[in-house]
Amino acid sequence: MNALRFCHFLCVGTFLFLLINLSLVAQEPQVLTLEQSIEIAKQSNLTLQTAEQNLKSAEAQVRAARAGLLPRITASGNYTYFKDIQKSVIQAEGGFGFPPPGREMDAPEPPSADNESDLIELEFGAHHNAQGTVNLTQPIFAWGRYYYGYQAAKLNYQAVQRDVDAAYNQLRLDVSEAFYGALVAQEFVRVAQQSVSLVEEQLAIAEASLEAGAATNFDVLRAKVQLANARSQLIRAQNGVQTAKNAYKTVLNIPLSGNISVKGTLEIPENHKIPALNLDSLIQQAIENRPEVRRTQFTELAARKQIDVAKTRSRPDLGFFTNYQISQNERLTEMNRIWSLGVQINIPIFDGFAARAAVQQSESALNQVQVGGTQVKVGVEFEVRTAYLNLRGAETIIAVQREAVAQAHESVRIANLQFQNGIITTVALTDTQLALAQAEVNRLQAYHDYIVGFARLEKAIGQKLQ
Repeated sequence: MNALRFCHFLCVGTFLFLLINLSLVAQEPQVLTLEQSIEIAKQSNLTLQTAEQNLKSAEAQVRAARAGLLPRITASGNYTYFKDIQKSVIQAEGGFGFPPPGREMDAPEPPSADNESDLIELEFGAHHNAQGTVNLTQPIFAWGRYYYGYQAAKLNYQAVQRDVDAAYNQLRLDVSEAFYGALVAQEFVRVAQQSVSLVEEQLAIAEASLEAGAATNFDVLRAKVQLANARSQLIRAQNGVQTAKNAYKTVLNIPLSGNISVKGTLEIPENHKIPALNLDSLIQQAIENRPEVRRTQFTELAARKQIDVAKTRSRPDLGFFTNYQISQNERLTEMNRIWSLGVQINIPIFDGFAARAAVQQSESALNQVQVGGTQVKVGVEFEVRTAYLNLRGAETIIAVQREAVAQAHESVRIANLQFQNGIITTVALTDTQLALAQAEVNRLQAYHDYIVGFARLEKAIGQKLQ
């Protein structure tokens, strides 16, 4: 009995142990790096999915335009049943308008009641009729209308491909900004916790000094107020982490309820430490590589092809056609087979000036594309200049803040010693601690601005910085 009870408790304990482990595993956050985040966003981002669907649509348009260059084959068939068949009456002798032997070609005498036996009733047609036809048409010469249309569709496809590239570049930047935003928010929590720890040490020193008679109650109260403020800053920083993570999840298009954490560093990698860059060279790279600029170039070429297509509408075109037809009914002893072929020419004479209007419309569309291309280039240049200046500014701030943090740490160390020895007041100590916290925040923000600025500059020039 004891053995059975022991086995029962053992099984229950094992089950509970496994259940607790599974719940702990389920509660552990999913930790993602930057590259993992980008891969997830590529699979789920709605903007990128829309661009990819537009690319599929453009590919289908290319196939549709190519169809105009190929022969068109159609087949048709029908079956008709006639309940009643058309009938006609003719004379047996001299029927169908031919006179009987020995008579001139005069009008035959009308039938009378006496010669009704000379009349014959004929049925024209059959009850069951089946017919099938196969047609083939092929343009021979149309002044390049179909070929120009095919070229325009291919150029449009290449333009939409640039849209996909631009959407991916923008997505990579958005993910980088959201990722490093969540990462720096986590670092702000660490700084806030560090400030809380420093103030807690200050409060402990003040209370110990008060007991020893080396400090007043004011020092203790001041430290408690400072501790409350530091804890408030910690709570704000923690809330900021949650807000930054929600923005990060939104970019990745994953549920906001998901338990996600980011893994990375704000320290600048070696491949991100850039040498002196030439701004003019960066602008030139952007003009050559940015998908948005390349898109306007392909769109302009496609618009020119559409003008060529519009011009052909007022010109004649030549085509070839052939068809094969079969028919059968119950009266035929052999199926009818008819085959024909020929050429066809269409000559536009007057279309209400529709062709002229189509050319003018295409030319106006080309002008719009050219103006848009100029605007895109101006915007790209502005983006490169802004990203370059921001990156250089962040680089300078990093060098300054690195030294400021080191000095602030040393100031806090000296201030703590002086406070323990009663040389300075809590106010002076608090000032040094606040200066350290602010220097840490500024340093982290400078690292964040540099890394994000680096990503923005790469997006602005349309390629990786070497």
